[in-house]
Amino acid sequence: MSSLTKILKDEDKVDLTPMIDVTFLLLIYFMVTTMLKQPEAELSIQLPGQAKPGAAVKVMPRFKVEITEEGFVKVNEALIETGADIEMNDLADMLEAERIARDEMINDGRKTEAEAQLVVEINSHIGAEHQATVSVLNACGVAGVKKITFAF
Repeated sequence: MSSLTKILKDEDKVDLTPMIDVTFLLLIYFMVTTMLKQPEAELSIQLPGQAKPGAAVKVMPRFKVEITEEGFVKVNEALIETGADIEMNDLADMLEAERIARDEMINDGRKTEAEAQLVVEINSHIGAEHQATVSVLNACGVAGVKKITFAF
């Protein structure tokens, strides 16, 4: 009986040292991560100025690529590729030539970047194979096109 009373009289003590260590580690973690964020006031942002009255931006037409149900690729209503051609070199060459011509207009000062930036609009038929769309996207990547939109 004496051993039972001895067991009952013993109190369990909780060691708080690991919990304090974890608390300090969390405190250090949050202090370090909040310091990495740059305040918005220090960001160098240049807002566009007010537009001149009557100076409308005339954007050049988009480069429209249509993929038919059979997998044919049309550029501005002209048939250029079949969907079976995975690399689509003709399309990539056309896009690259158009991008270079527009970049020259921007560099010469004849057009602004907003006016002459090459935007490719892809209109893929719902029944067309996905590979044809992926091939058109790859051709855009090879040609260095940065803006691509999808039409529905």
